[in-house]
Amino acid sequence: MNCTMALRMLDAYIDHELDAATSAEMAQHVVGCPECSALRSQRVAMQSALRATLVREPAPESLRAAVLREVRRAHARPASRARGSWIRAWQMMLLGASTALAGAIGGWWFAQPQGIEGIPEYVVTRHVASLSPEGPRIDVASSDRHSVKPWFQGRVDFAPVVRDLSSQGFELVGGRLDRIGDRQAAAVVYRLRGHAINVFSWRVRGHAVDRERNLTLRGFNVETWNEADLDFAAVTDAEAAELKRFVAAYRAP
Repeated sequence: MNCTMALRMLDAYIDHELDAATSAEMAQHVVGCPECSALRSQRVAMQSALRATLVREPAPESLRAAVLREVRRAHARPASRARGSWIRAWQMMLLGASTALAGAIGGWWFAQPQGIEGIPEYVVTRHVASLSPEGPRIDVASSDRHSVKPWFQGRVDFAPVVRDLSSQGFELVGGRLDRIGDRQAAAVVYRLRGHAINVFSWRVRGHAVDRERNLTLRGFNVETWNEADLDFAAVTDAEAAELKRFVAAYRAP
């Protein structure tokens, strides 16, 4: 865990939105880093102050009565007029919601540290979080690629690469939904002699990850690459040579 990664996840950590493993890493980092500890204290103080001064007013009864009157009037109108009125109302609501969402996303984006140098740290954290004594966490358990790949349809907006690599010694275990930072990702899980291999993929946003990059972090080997509009990262505690062999087989046409 480094300061760049901690800064990205600080708000989620304060709001108790992280998984147990990531939260424990954050706690350890904050204890040992005076800068991040001070920033956490500032955020917590601001959160407490906002909650203490926030005025919450219940909606007046007159508003409820007005809404009910409009509902009754809508039911009393001819169907075509009522339908048109509801469509216009929904259009206004959607326009307002989309404007608010665009503003929120824009504000969030400009507040984030730019760059993707933290991607390897993210994938290692998500890999560790997925592990348990029973095996890696999976949402769809199957060694059949024709069962795993279709499962992602409608759950992510891209088609993850799922290959049968059993002839090379890599057993397909299944897949799951995951996240790499703020990005929705697919995780395809393989096993090599008791070692889990997580292959994360997510749609490129702005900048692709470094091509053909390989490194070791906290005892885990990581390889990242890009193909078309998708970024990929494979992580495992198996030997680096084995991961290199796996990635070559996984990327083979």
